[in-house]
Amino acid sequence: MKKLFLITSLMFGLLVTIGNASAEPTITGATATGTTIKFTTTLSEKLFSGYKVKIDLQNGKGFVAMKCSALTCTLSSNALPKGVDDASYSVGIYDAKGVLQGETIDGSYVIASTTEVNTASKKTFSYSKISNSGATLSDSAKLGTGSNDWACTKGNNTGRIWEVKTTDGGLRDLNNTYTWYEPNASKNGGDAGTQDSGTCKGSQCDTYAFTNAVNAKSLCGKNNWRMPTVGELKGLLATTPTVNQPLNVILYIDANYFPNTRYWSPPESG
Repeated sequence: MKKLFLITSLMFGLLVTIGNASAEPTITGATATGTTIKFTTTLSEKLFSGYKVKIDLQNGKGFVAMKCSALTCTLSSNALPKGVDDASYSVGIYDAKGVLQGETIDGSYVIASTTEVNTASKKTFSYSKISNSGATLSDSAKLGTGSNDWACTKGNNTGRIWEVKTTDGGLRDLNNTYTWYEPNASKNGGDAGTQDSGTCKGSQCDTYAFTNAVNAKSLCGKNNWRMPTVGELKGLLATTPTVNQPLNVILYIDANYFPNTRYWSPPESG
């Protein structure tokens, strides 16, 4: 199937992955009917071999494996906490050794109910600010060009480091725009895109040139910067489903750690 490409000039951000960063689960909600509850978890990417999605219903059994098919994992249970009308749950991805990968996601569910209830879930995040030189900073650090100034944001549980845009009119300024361009035929799906047709400073104004320019400067001590995938971008989104409206959610990215940024990703088959 032909790949689709955007050639409009857009601002975008880069990503570095450290180690074997796993796909992050996104909870779509919990549905309760009577005393049996079906829990559903969706994944941004397929699990690595040996990995499992596990859920703790706070019923004394600890984390138990969910049944996964493709990007969806489910578990139905009536082994729920006793003597309460509602309870909380936690779900996360675990490797073959049982070690948690990334953060858990927490939510709540109704136990004593005769009508269908969709309960809200909340994804929790942990981030650190990273300096231009690659050092971890305090949350009070400010953006800047100095070696000890904030320049990147790290997901503490995923190992992903994200470029943060600046307002200094330079290479990574938030107002720079770029066209998508990838000359490598093994990566571009047969269409290289459009070269140097954005508006920017510090490099040619396309994604290929900008990525190379950032790598040449070893931003935040790294020289393997790349464009993020769609799944990795989804991992940044916090979702707040509305009670009884599981598809009506509020999506947001923490502006304390990701200011001034719209992110682009490589095109996918469509």
